Amino acid sequence: MQTLVLPRGIPVKQFDASKRVKIPQLLERFRTNRFSGYLHFDLASQVGIVCFQDGHIIAVLFKSDTERFLGYEALLELFRALQLNNAEIKVYRLESEFSPYLARICRGRVEYEAQLVRFLDTERLLAYLERENFNGCMRIYTPTEATLVFYTDGRAEGFFVDGAGGLRDDLDIEHSLARDPECRYDLIRTPEPEKNAVMPLHGINFEKDWLIVWRELNV
Repeated sequence: MQTLVLPRGIPVKQFDASKRVKIPQLLERFRTNRFSGYLHFDLASQVGIVCFQDGHIIAVLFKSDTERFLGYEALLELFRALQLNNAEIKVYRLESEFSPYLARICRGRVEYEAQLVRFLDTERLLAYLERENFNGCMRIYTPTEATLVFYTDGRAEGFFVDGAGGLRDDLDIEHSLARDPECRYDLIRTPEPEKNAVMPLHGINFEKDWLIVWRELNV
C-alpha cells in the first residue's frame, strides 16, 4: 500500500524514534503553543496524521493496509500503534487559514486511488470535475513527494507543494513531479465548503487517553 504522503509544509522537527518521545507531552506542547500544521507518524504500513489549527486539533486520520479511522477513534488507534511499534515523527508548520484544507482532505472520500498519472486523460478529468461541481482535492505523488490540487465547485482553487505553508496560485500540474513515470494520483471528494466546516475535536485529554490505551494493552 502507498502510505499517505502529504506535502511537507515548513519543516519544524523530526523524531526518528517515537519510543524516545513522550507523546502526550509532545501533543500538549503544540496545543499550548497554538501550533498550526500537522504531525506525520510513519509506522511502515500504518500512518497517522494529526492536524492542528491555532493549537486546536481539527482532524486526526489513521490508516493501515485494511482500515481507516477518523477523529477521536483515530487518535486512540494511533496511540495503540505507537505503544506497540516505533515510528518516525515529522512536524510541519502551515498557515493557520490553510490548516482546515488538510483537515477536510483527511475526512474526505477517496474516489480514485493510486492511478498512474501517465495514463491520465487530463481534459476528460477536468471536464468531469466541472460537470460534477467537484469539491475536494487531487493528490499527485511519488513515494517521496506530493502535491495537492484543491477544487471548489469544479474549478481549481490552488495547490500545495513541498516546503510551502499554504496555497499557491500556479496550477500547472505538468511540473517535474507529474512527469515521473511512477507518479500516481488520488481523487478525494469532500462536501461543499459551507457544509464541511472544520470544528476542533473537544474533550481530548492526552495523558488520560494515552493511559487508557496503555491499560488496554497491559491488562
